[in-house]
Amino acid sequence: MLKKSIVLLFMLAGLAIALPQASLAKTDNSSLDEFVAYARKGMTDWKVPGMAMAVVKGGKVVYAKGFGSKRYGTNRPVTPDTVFQVGSTTKAFTVALIAQLVDQGKLGWNDRVVDHFPEFMMYDPWVTREFRIHDLFAQHSGMPAYAGDLQCYIGFDRDNIIHSLRHIKPTSSFRDEFSYVNNLFLVGARIAELKTGKTWEQCMQENILTPLGMTDSSLDQKGMTEAEDGSDLHMLVNGQAQPISNGTTLFDCPYVYGPAGGLNSNVMDMAKWLTAHMDNGSVGKTRIFSRESAAYMHTPRTPVEMGRLHGAYCQGWMKSYLEKTTVTWHNGGTSGICSFIGFSPKLDMGLIVLTNLGGHKLADALGFQFFDMMSGVRDSDWSAQFMQGLKKAEEDMAEAKRNNHVPNVPGLQPKAYAGTYNSPIYGDLTVSVENKDLMISLGTNQQLKVIAEHKTMNTFAGDWLEMDPNEPECNFDFTVDPDGKVTAVTIREFNQDGTMTFIRR
Repeated sequence: MLKKSIVLLFMLAGLAIALPQASLAKTDNSSLDEFVAYARKGMTDWKVPGMAMAVVKGGKVVYAKGFGSKRYGTNRPVTPDTVFQVGSTTKAFTVALIAQLVDQGKLGWNDRVVDHFPEFMMYDPWVTREFRIHDLFAQHSGMPAYAGDLQCYIGFDRDNIIHSLRHIKPTSSFRDEFSYVNNLFLVGARIAELKTGKTWEQCMQENILTPLGMTDSSLDQKGMTEAEDGSDLHMLVNGQAQPISNGTTLFDCPYVYGPAGGLNSNVMDMAKWLTAHMDNGSVGKTRIFSRESAAYMHTPRTPVEMGRLHGAYCQGWMKSYLEKTTVTWHNGGTSGICSFIGFSPKLDMGLIVLTNLGGHKLADALGFQFFDMMSGVRDSDWSAQFMQGLKKAEEDMAEAKRNNHVPNVPGLQPKAYAGTYNSPIYGDLTVSVENKDLMISLGTNQQLKVIAEHKTMNTFAGDWLEMDPNEPECNFDFTVDPDGKVTAVTIREFNQDGTMTFIRR
């Protein structure tokens, strides 16, 4: 996610940066006014309860405003100071901690990871030996997308997630293609911890948040729930925004994956961070990382094609080539928020968008729409394009369900499936009989439990409401050998990365 001496770092630790602000409530820029109107309409179209935006130009915040409510159905207005989870925009912060160590001469971007963290291990021994520091942040590891992410929802900590890397089979060659993962940013954070003797949270606070004066930003659940001006998190349930309760796995998961997505912040604080990148590592007289490190972090590494968007992943940032300008950006998404941060060096403009609803594309749409509008492109409509894509995906899913009628073919007796199954990544899954149904338990303390009814043959299905209230059914596909013995079970809906098969003990 700094060619400076350690002494200078300590000197800067107590400084707070206040960005100049201009026209926070009003602007005479017709393009910006048009964009704000576009954003307001987008909130209605995407059913977003609340949102905050800030625009940076020439090192100044030229616009900052909150829209809507911090909690759906209440009169609690969002302000520019409202705190949100910011999701994966945190990744660039973790990379910046490594950049500081590079600037101090404590490691190099091309160093082997195992030389600084000997316990690091990927599935393939050659990949383990050849994995470099910059590979941790370039999204070309060869692992499947989002590999092993369910761990943070069922009680596993950062140590377990890092250790599990050795069990995740690659689906492409190392450095061959883009595949977005979160777990390698935990490895980057661990290296920073080993080099400094401090936790990732301490490094973040002392080396980035405090020097930049990001006083409303925090790195844990308490920082979100106890924020004086904090937003609720929401997800759409049956087409309506519903707040996510504090203390649930959906609320807490980002902090387990902290270095990949655990920052809480507001648009005013994030504007200071964005300004540092727009000015190649400094804000005012405060330098956070060197110009050389800024250039390195913003340099394309892994080609990425996403529909109309052509570009590449860099180091905790994306670079995309729009019609008339190039944008360095990243988005963020947790179960209850979506965010966007990006800047165009050509325009000398940057944008932050924070929303309090998960699972939508408005934040991304506003990011690309903003830079199109500010560069004079008038015929784009990113929100409509993303909305059309979502509608097509929903229609395809509905069609697949209609065509996937499953006859109720008898399977084995329920007791035949009972037992303990194991995954080297997710630990034990236990199956017991509850009347004619199965009780399926998993997690570090077997804390997640699903009652599964027989569906057909060797498939049982149950409701896992906390993970997704909109698609509650979770299918458990049992494998039976030719002798009629149950040997394994796969959780179908979470097996996109190929890691959700548990082998019977």
